[in-house]
Amino acid sequence: LYVLAVAMAPSANGQQRVAPARDTETDAAKVYQSLLDLQNPWTVMCVAAHPDDEDGATLTVLRRKYGAHTVTVFSTYGEGGQNATGPELYEELGAIRARETEEAARIQGSEPYFLGLQDFGFSKSSAEAFRFWGHEVALQRMVLKIRQLRPDVIITNHDTSSGHGHHQATGILILEAFDAAADSKRFPEQLRNGVKVWQAQRLFVRASSPGGTGNQAAEDAAQRADKIISINRNERDDVRGKTYAEQALSALQRHASQGPWPQTVPANWAASTIRYRLARSAKNAAMLPPDAQTFLDGLSLPQTLADELMPLAAKALLPLHSANAQDDRLLSALISARRGGLFAAHAARTSDLPRFQLMTERLNRALVVASGIKATITTQSDALIPGTITKLTLKISNDGDATALIRGINLLGLLRGLQPQNKLRFPQTLAPGKTINFELQHLTPRTASISVPHAEHLYDGKLFGEELAASINVEINGAAFPVNATTRIDVAPAVEIASITPSTYVLTPAARGRADYSPALTLTFNPQPSAPFTLRLVNHQNKTFKGEIVVGGLAAKAAQQGQKITLAPNESREVTVERYGGFALVQDSVKGREHPVPNVLTFSVIEAGNSSPVTQRRVRVVYSDARVAANLRVGYVRSVDDTLRNALTALGVEAKELTVEDVRAGNLQNYQAIIIDNRGYLAHPELVGANSRLMEYVQAGGTLIVFYHRTNEWNPDPQRNRPQLAPYPIILGNS
Repeated sequence: LYVLAVAMAPSANGQQRVAPARDTETDAAKVYQSLLDLQNPWTVMCVAAHPDDEDGATLTVLRRKYGAHTVTVFSTYGEGGQNATGPELYEELGAIRARETEEAARIQGSEPYFLGLQDFGFSKSSAEAFRFWGHEVALQRMVLKIRQLRPDVIITNHDTSSGHGHHQATGILILEAFDAAADSKRFPEQLRNGVKVWQAQRLFVRASSPGGTGNQAAEDAAQRADKIISINRNERDDVRGKTYAEQALSALQRHASQGPWPQTVPANWAASTIRYRLARSAKNAAMLPPDAQTFLDGLSLPQTLADELMPLAAKALLPLHSANAQDDRLLSALISARRGGLFAAHAARTSDLPRFQLMTERLNRALVVASGIKATITTQSDALIPGTITKLTLKISNDGDATALIRGINLLGLLRGLQPQNKLRFPQTLAPGKTINFELQHLTPRTASISVPHAEHLYDGKLFGEELAASINVEINGAAFPVNATTRIDVAPAVEIASITPSTYVLTPAARGRADYSPALTLTFNPQPSAPFTLRLVNHQNKTFKGEIVVGGLAAKAAQQGQKITLAPNESREVTVERYGGFALVQDSVKGREHPVPNVLTFSVIEAGNSSPVTQRRVRVVYSDARVAANLRVGYVRSVDDTLRNALTALGVEAKELTVEDVRAGNLQNYQAIIIDNRGYLAHPELVGANSRLMEYVQAGGTLIVFYHRTNEWNPDPQRNRPQLAPYPIILGNS
């Protein structure tokens, strides 16, 4: 058999790619995908404003059906959105959504990248988005990603004039970047370290769907010009036993914080295709054929490249693949390709070196999965601690049928330069069914940068910790190829303050024991204990930690251990801390505003016998001139977290949590106000049936406050037995 190979756009040099997600593919699917990948020399980039805005079904079809190299670029981390699973918001939510995105991308078969622009919440226009982002800054980042990832085709969900302002701004950016990335006069400082100008060939914008948004005139014109591509997500992927729509839904469900999502493919998905219009073409790009089935139809490489990247025998290996077993002829054919110098013999003289390099990566991947050689790195602890030694194990196993030789090991990332403890001479024979373990010891420098909590590292490149990697030089029957093992691990202090509740400390007039006061330069609160703080401490060491917690330089009281704390090896535990002492209010002589002193509380963990803090975290102190009416009683229905309860407590409001049974019983007259928390009707579907009790409460003069809900959780829906929930018609729109 002749050997075949793949072309891909180059990977981004120095990019902060998300950490590897858990593996969801079977070995049989991996083998098939590696062979399919060897037939497609093209890269498609999807551009989206936020995580979960990506065209998941289309990405799945492109990779799983056609073998295209797919990447997704997100303008933001989505930190300004909602959270359906917990109390985390802003940067904390962004860290969660980034990890959800990498899980979804694994299922889609794509690679996610982030521009790191700020998600400041819902935006009504692109102009507003650019005021926060900076138009040139945002464009520069988008251009750099195109130059680094070198897509042949770009697709996006977003047009330039409808929907969320971030969506509009992203649609504008990609249109501008399509041309700017090919212009050496735009952002010339990027053109170094292998980055060159790049011209994508085509740009497609998703066409509108019923109830969706889009430029109808542009879509009608594209339809008349036969420049519409339709993607059928309802075909069955026989290798994985699912339709592409089902796989895409599985990926979407990984965006749990933005859910809940359907558990099965909705009927309207099965009845519709996804349509895109050709919005922009490069000057010399090939015409889109009238009967085009994909974005790539009609594109061609120069003949000299095509002959090397797409051999005539490219489809010869796929028929050998069995969904139930690996065929020995697969490995033999791939070995023949490597021994014949495929790609390597031509890389030095090609005009498209990055494409050849990535084709080589795909050939390497095919050799790895066909051979059954696997490598993993495991660590003794869950984090690296500056100034301490961490034990690691590099495990290499042979799950295939051919004997392999281990020619050598290159340690990469933070492991670069280390030597295995059990020094072995190479080559080492690795017979089928056998495993070799290499023990390593890594001394983390005292100057290593801490990467936790994740929310504090959303934008600095340390969101996913540090990389530990190894490249194992494997040889089978005279063909050498690398087997890579990669993991990421946080760098953390010996004891981490993982969280503090409340995360912001609020002072109100009630906190100092009186509401009627005369403004003065300095006002001191009554010297009474403040509300307690709850600290979640994590001991990352394999030994017991003894020490104390200090708040703002004053000794604090830990309820379980007095002023002292003791944590068992690798223990995670909550500790309640109370701060004693008063605050002062200082009045701004110009604006007349009052500011608390101190305005920051510093929580320090001190090890016994050592005066230097092991770690510190800060809590802002703010003053709110919020007055609570006397004898006010509030009832509330909680959704998924305690944010509402904590906020009411901070304001000094007497509040009681109500269950659905409490509402159903109808004994609500003792409350001056009742609050339904964010998406409360979703968290408690049975509350819909008890809503008539709330309406009776309103009609009797009570005040009902309902927080944020989505359209499909609020609007009347006879099929779900959901009536109008408000005492007068309120219908929520989609934008």
